[in-house]
Amino acid sequence: MLKLSGKLIALLIGLSLQQAALAQNVTIFAAASLSESVSEIATAYNKHHQTKLTTVFAASSTLARQISRGAPADIFISANQKWMNYLIEQKKVTKENSIPLLQNSLVVATPINSTIVEFTLNSQTDLKKLLAKGRLATGNTDHVPVGIYAKQALLSLGLWDDVKRSLALSSNTRAALAFIERKAVPLGIVYKTDALASSKVKIAATIPLASHEKILYPLAMIERGNKTTPQNISVYQFFQSDTAIAIFKQYGFETSKNVN
Repeated sequence: MLKLSGKLIALLIGLSLQQAALAQNVTIFAAASLSESVSEIATAYNKHHQTKLTTVFAASSTLARQISRGAPADIFISANQKWMNYLIEQKKVTKENSIPLLQNSLVVATPINSTIVEFTLNSQTDLKKLLAKGRLATGNTDHVPVGIYAKQALLSLGLWDDVKRSLALSSNTRAALAFIERKAVPLGIVYKTDALASSKVKIAATIPLASHEKILYPLAMIERGNKTTPQNISVYQFFQSDTAIAIFKQYGFETSKNVN
């Protein structure tokens, strides 16, 4: 019979406890526009569960690329389907474990004390005049979801050529919002929820929903070694619960029930 020394037993117990502790932590990667809502949901979950949620926020493109390279994410909420599809192709997510969770919309925001009054955004809008010699902030139009949607809308409304050389592009929607908050730009295109979350900006115009793809936020569990832990399942389900949905709605999001 194999006998283990006291030191070896203590080491094995220590390793087991470390592994158990790690198993009780779930890491959530979420789009920057979800910072407040997901943080509040994580706090609500942590109050009643031993599992502790850790949150990481950035552009969906950045997070998806990090996950594809092995970043230790357990749950991912993207600001568009494109980057979730990317992870499905990379076999980091299965279609079965990915669902549409939320919907958002775009607005044109301006600093709170701006003299720009509320206007209707359509093909007749003179954005160059409104910008004067300033720039229009939004996310990078090649890979950041808010920027991609903004470009779609501007193209659809026939305004892209007027402003494409006057853009202030950022790495995520919150960085674009910061441009507006600091009065570095007269206008910016951000998510409605971003504008509502800031006391330093006001909504100058809403962007027609028909001018861009639906802004859907899919939720998924990440495949890590083909293992789905009970903790991950619990968190995944909690983000679909009435408690989580109520918090999302407080921040201006629509839920998947409103997605057609």
